[in-house]
Amino acid sequence: MNCFHLLWPHVVKALEATYVSIEIAVVGAIIAWLQLDYAKKRDAKLDDRSQWEKIHRAMVEFRFRREVFNIPGGYGLSDSETAVEVSHALHMLRSELDRAPNSPLVADIWAYLAANAEAEQWRAAAFVPGFDNLVHQVVLKSR
Repeated sequence: MNCFHLLWPHVVKALEATYVSIEIAVVGAIIAWLQLDYAKKRDAKLDDRSQWEKIHRAMVEFRFRREVFNIPGGYGLSDSETAVEVSHALHMLRSELDRAPNSPLVADIWAYLAANAEAEQWRAAAFVPGFDNLVHQVVLKSR
């Protein structure tokens, strides 16, 4: 009797075990890739939402500082102090927009700010409805 016939059942079992191990490894690799892809997409969505939240905060801060600037006496602050604060809030908003994702909404905000760049324009009551509409659109993006 040949020695090969004695070993053949063990070889078959070893090959079957190897085949099963390869299948498990391939399935594991596919699952790991899908999980990584999901995590990357989820992180990107969270990053975008976080950026929209920062833009919203900056817009609300500018809106608040603008209102304080327009109040006579401005909560006991001098006109120069409130002017510095509103200017700072406007620059912070612009810096958040610089880091914002490319989007038509960001372009609309830039255009609105550019169209109302002079203090007389953004201090006017006519500035508020358009700006508040943009703030509302940003809120919807941050959800």
